[in-house]
Amino acid sequence: MFSESDKSNIIERYTKRFEKHGHSPISLGWDKGKQMLRYLVLLDKFKLENKKILDIGCGFGDGIKAIEKYTDNFTYLGIDVVPCLIDEANRNNNRENVRFLCSDFLCDSFVEEFDIIIGSGIFNFKLKDEQNYDFIRKVIEKSFKLSNVGIAFDFLSSKVDFKLENTFHSEPTEILELFYEYSRNISLDNSIMPFEYTVHGFIDNFFDKSDTTFSSFKSSQIYQNAIKLEK
Repeated sequence: MFSESDKSNIIERYTKRFEKHGHSPISLGWDKGKQMLRYLVLLDKFKLENKKILDIGCGFGDGIKAIEKYTDNFTYLGIDVVPCLIDEANRNNNRENVRFLCSDFLCDSFVEEFDIIIGSGIFNFKLKDEQNYDFIRKVIEKSFKLSNVGIAFDFLSSKVDFKLENTFHSEPTEILELFYEYSRNISLDNSIMPFEYTVHGFIDNFFDKSDTTFSSFKSSQIYQNAIKLEK
């Protein structure tokens, strides 16, 4: 979990942004307006129909707009440690299938499980009292334990020529190793934005030994096309 000092810094940072910018991606640190793109990339590898989704560090809950591009049939819980962001999310929520809670993912217990767990931008803030990799490891571990289908997070890459003082840029290979501790079925995508990448981890590791292909992939159009071409 966050130290009290790190948590206070995060709450203060985003509260000041919200007081200045209101309900805007700028309040969440997305100054370049790519918030929806990030969410769509996080969600694109999952079948979202009738799924229960947990959005860690949900901010205003804007990720719901991205989910609704795929399906209207879902259940959503958004959590964030910043009270004013959750208050704003609740003020704008009129959906019965959507809930928002002010919650610390690592500190709080969850009696329910989720199909899909996502988080956008939650690892971008450089912590002072804890190693960022330790924090990332704990979030990944708990997410895999609570998820029935898979998890997805985005990261700032270390493969950059400029870093801000308060941002954390992770080494992609180290993040991959953390994911591989819990699943073989992993995807890292650095093909969308040059200085950010997204990692998906899937619970279903089962594969057919006759062709060493993940069973979950066999319903994909790519696999079906390959089978047709090989006949």
